[in-house]
Amino acid sequence: MKDFILQVKNISYSVNDETIASEKKSKLILNNISFELERGKTLGFSGQSGSGKSTLAKILAGIYLPTSGKIESKFVKNWSKSLPNPIQILFQNDGNLINPYRTVNDILYEACELKFNKKNNHSNEVNNILTQFNLSNQLMDRKGSQLSGGEQQRIALARITIVEPEILILDEPFSSQDVEAQLDILNIIKQLKADLGLSVICISHDLNILKKISDSIIITYNGTIVESGSTVEIFSNPQNDYTKFLLRAQLLNLSYQEIESFHKNYEQD
Repeated sequence: MKDFILQVKNISYSVNDETIASEKKSKLILNNISFELERGKTLGFSGQSGSGKSTLAKILAGIYLPTSGKIESKFVKNWSKSLPNPIQILFQNDGNLINPYRTVNDILYEACELKFNKKNNHSNEVNNILTQFNLSNQLMDRKGSQLSGGEQQRIALARITIVEPEILILDEPFSSQDVEAQLDILNIIKQLKADLGLSVICISHDLNILKKISDSIIITYNGTIVESGSTVEIFSNPQNDYTKFLLRAQLLNLSYQEIESFHKNYEQD
């Protein structure tokens, strides 16, 4: 029997959308989303921009509340008296991953204080994290605004790692990264899975990245799941037209006419 750490059942999410006439109407962002995350596995999410993937991530982390549906979790640790959330998100690398006015030292020490629920000398823990993420001690006195995008991302991931969550959500972690930086983050995530037994949800437009990191993949369109399956199944035998379109687009194997025709026909469905 599979051991599911997370079961998402019929989640929908709507927001009020004001029209020109100032009439409030409900706009559906997520529609009847259901899936399961197996403990210790990585689940990939891909699909069009604006299809609700990041919104779903925030719902799973408790930042947003779903309009309907429910989420069932089965954590190993008792998190009821813990300040950190057992589900942590590494947000998209947009240059504002960490507080630009705080030093790396303060950021990492604060995470240690949250984990142990007390102020103390956490030098050993912080030094271990710096080593694990191949970060120099010279960064400790720098502020977030003085770090490169790659350094900010690794500091943000290090901060998350300190509190040892059971589920890590990666929201477009490889965007605006060169190949070397992508491989660096991939290797760190794989090591974290091995060390902490993390379960991971990875949101990415890059299907080649998801192929390397994911055990299974979900494809979304307009706030709905159009296909899901093991990574092998998705890549070797996709069933949905939109999945096939994404895979061909990833290979740069589409003409402009094919792209235009597909979107026109698909969006009419």
